[in-house]
Amino acid sequence: MADTVTVLMPTGAQQTETIPMAPRPMALRGLRVAILDNGKEFSDIVLDGLAQALARDFEVTDIKFWRKGFPAKGAPFIPEMAAESDVAISGVGHCGSSSPWSVIDAVNLEKAGVPTVALISRSFCPLGQIVGRGVGHIGLPIVMLPHPIGEADEARIAQKGIDAAAECVRLLTTPANLVSAEYAAKTFPLPEHAVPRS
Repeated sequence: MADTVTVLMPTGAQQTETIPMAPRPMALRGLRVAILDNGKEFSDIVLDGLAQALARDFEVTDIKFWRKGFPAKGAPFIPEMAAESDVAISGVGHCGSSSPWSVIDAVNLEKAGVPTVALISRSFCPLGQIVGRGVGHIGLPIVMLPHPIGEADEARIAQKGIDAAAECVRLLTTPANLVSAEYAAKTFPLPEHAVPRS
């Protein structure tokens, strides 16, 4: 028996080309806002709260939900979604499979020219950032939500979306070069109990 073990790391190779940040509008009023629900439990509650806050506090009147039904795969309707949207919000990533795919969906929307942010819970923001950078989007904006997302009280879950609304609006309406620079330099906190490499 051999004394060595081969370990395969399924992280993929980083793309050589950098995906540019989609140009941002100055405001969301009058624009078509797409909300991409990844199908992960509790995501619908968070995103419903977010939509209510966008309508109430930011004069967003045209909101359309897109639901892919299963969190661990890419959205199959990105071209249609891009054609019908001016800006988008993708989420909610709060596990090891939903977080990468929410980021990939956001990157694909950005590639289609739609300014997008991804909503990811605190414990999975570093993973989301690694995935975004791995597919070539160095400055993809990720809005960090509290972890865990799920709670017994649905009002507290919805509040996480409500609390994220202002940051989503800021990242969707700040000039693209500033958002890109901010997130290219951003470091998310490691998950609790994670041990950094020495």
